[in-house]
Amino acid sequence: MNPRIAEFIRGLGQETIRRIAALSDQEPEGILGASDNLDPSRAEGTELDYYHGVVTGAAAPEDLDTLAVPAGTWAVFENSGPFPQALQYLWRDVFTQWFPSNPYQSRPGPEILRTRLSQDGARADAELWIPVERTAV
Repeated sequence: MNPRIAEFIRGLGQETIRRIAALSDQEPEGILGASDNLDPSRAEGTELDYYHGVVTGAAAPEDLDTLAVPAGTWAVFENSGPFPQALQYLWRDVFTQWFPSNPYQSRPGPEILRTRLSQDGARADAELWIPVERTAV
């Protein structure tokens, strides 16, 4: 996991996270991480915008930021295993195996990650949503 993102999440506080979670009313459910404005190279250390939030049709409280996500086609991937390796392998496999062997490419838009940790934090179930568009054949 990106150490700056982990630090950001720790700084939110449990009350803020509870307030955000209560707004979740659409799929994918629950607290999500959304990375937007990614550098196309995806090189380590490049900047991005990170949101720790939910998908909702409700109006957000004024003290919270929002990220509009336009409709489109999404590829959804799942993985389970030791944390954080399961997340790292998921991202790696999507971009080094799935994209090269399928007629899709990523399109602009946020990449959304839903992670559910085991009670001891040792394992994770992850679901990664990537905005995609079909490539010309």
